[in-house]
Amino acid sequence: MIFLNVEQYQFVKKQAKKVLNTYTSSKDQNIIQAVQVLVQEEINEKLTFRDIEEQLVLQPIFDLKTKEQLELFLEKIKEFVEPFKSPTDNQIKKLFPKDKKVKLPNMENFDLKEISYLSWLDYGTNRKYIVYYEEGILRGVRGEYRHSEKQGICTVCNQHAKVGLLLVSKNGTQLGNYTKKGNYICENSDTCNKALSEFSRLQNFVTNLR
Repeated sequence: MIFLNVEQYQFVKKQAKKVLNTYTSSKDQNIIQAVQVLVQEEINEKLTFRDIEEQLVLQPIFDLKTKEQLELFLEKIKEFVEPFKSPTDNQIKKLFPKDKKVKLPNMENFDLKEISYLSWLDYGTNRKYIVYYEEGILRGVRGEYRHSEKQGICTVCNQHAKVGLLLVSKNGTQLGNYTKKGNYICENSDTCNKALSEFSRLQNFVTNLR
């Protein structure tokens, strides 16, 4: 039984941590119950259940009281997550026809149940690649990645983290002219994926680069 995509799984993670943090930081039952009600409302708004069995899978979220219980809960619901569909090398190469030698990622380094998009950095060219699915169609974008030592808000996952500037070059209105568009995103795409609970943010980011 698979009923969660990765984005939804990351969302449930956040809600589970919210429940646990409330329980460990407050002894006021009214506050704890209020947060539980809020979490239930947010889950109902975000997820669509096909039957009662799917709802029962998430029911333990409201009884989380220890870090160990949280870890067991997340491990259990991960069984119901549809993994990111691993693209073939040829599929990736076709997304970037101008790059004659795309340095391909080692897919064994990725937990496909933790990523909503695939991303890697070619240190030789300093190009950052992003590969994702949009309505079942594989798409990709790549650009120059400028490292930064600063902390900031990632445009994709909206978390505060170490970020860098991704710049994508586009043809200008006149022949031979180029324009660059970009924004700040997480340097570490693994932590970015784990914080990404609204996939539309990635789609908006890519759209704004076009």
